[in-house]
Amino acid sequence: MTTIGSQARLWAVGAALVLPIVLLAGALIVAERQVTVAAMTGGQQEPPPGVYAQGFSMTIFEQGRTVQLWLVDLDTAPYFRQTVSTDGQVESDQIYRFDERTLYTAEAEVPDGTRWNSITPVEPQDLGLADLATGPAAWAAEFGPGEHEIPVGQGVVVRVLIDSVDEPIDSTVFMVPPGAAVTPVQP
Repeated sequence: MTTIGSQARLWAVGAALVLPIVLLAGALIVAERQVTVAAMTGGQQEPPPGVYAQGFSMTIFEQGRTVQLWLVDLDTAPYFRQTVSTDGQVESDQIYRFDERTLYTAEAEVPDGTRWNSITPVEPQDLGLADLATGPAAWAAEFGPGEHEIPVGQGVVVRVLIDSVDEPIDSTVFMVPPGAAVTPVQP
């Protein structure tokens, strides 16, 4: 039986996981419309709607922060990891494992090491993983591997290093580090 407080914690964790990506995706949509109009007036065809990668590995560099993303099987059985660092120090780390329907979260290191929490059951739609299709997954499909400067609207450009697109990712990326203490949190 779930409580309102537990549901609120689940939504807060989901928002912390997806919010930076959704904000970038929103800006990307505005920029994409501008690019599409410019491309059409230049005689180029509009890219097919809804094209995005099912899996990717990338790093987004934004104003002193580094966001590393890994994703496999977006539409079927997603595994996702997001690690956010500032000046080389990990601020947060989230891992979603579809097979367990579990979200693992870790915040900045505490004196006795990183503390991981687990929340289960969590479905992909609870985290808004489908929203990645209009941001990072679309970037991966459009730009491919390499370093890119991606306009995300209103003169903002994001530097992105795409490591892989729709290639296998080592499964250990989606595992809590060995020996880490994990505390279950009730949703």
